[in-house]
Amino acid sequence: MTRPGPHGGVPDLPAGLAARPRDARRGLPIPPVNVHDGPHGPYVDFTTLNITASADLAAARRCSLCGEPMGYWVAFLGGPRAAELLRYTDPPGHPECMTAALRLCPHIALARHRRARPDRPGSGMMPPGSHGEKPERYVLGITRSYRTRFIPEHGFSVFLPAPFKAVHEYEYGLDGRLNTSPRTR
Repeated sequence: MTRPGPHGGVPDLPAGLAARPRDARRGLPIPPVNVHDGPHGPYVDFTTLNITASADLAAARRCSLCGEPMGYWVAFLGGPRAAELLRYTDPPGHPECMTAALRLCPHIALARHRRARPDRPGSGMMPPGSHGEKPERYVLGITRSYRTRFIPEHGFSVFLPAPFKAVHEYEYGLDGRLNTSPRTR
């Protein structure tokens, strides 16, 4: 995992992510899907997706991580089962932003990094139907198009990519860190 520099800078960020506001504690860019409305104004929760922002960004074909318009290719990041089913609870983003998330997000980058316990404040909420277990590896799928389907009985959207044109698989090494050199198929 890349650590922030002395002034909160993170090397090798795509321009859209580099322009995002930063988390004061870690210096990491704050994705628009992690900004929530609260009784005292907006707050950041990295453990929970703002489902309204997620759906709005996807509908406008904007990256869930940097908020900028997506071009021809879009990427989805998740476990092997999500890739197999072509069904994601996390919205799409630029391939470059999703690749950066592999090194920046501690939950993804470190095998033993776990989500906060559900009884802790700020622990986030798992979408209905999610099992909450971390995948043994991550799959980054790149495609041209996708559909969004709102699931009214659960109050959130799922994202349904078209078949992937490229697939990159990332596995954890013996040191417990995600190997950022993918196996491509």
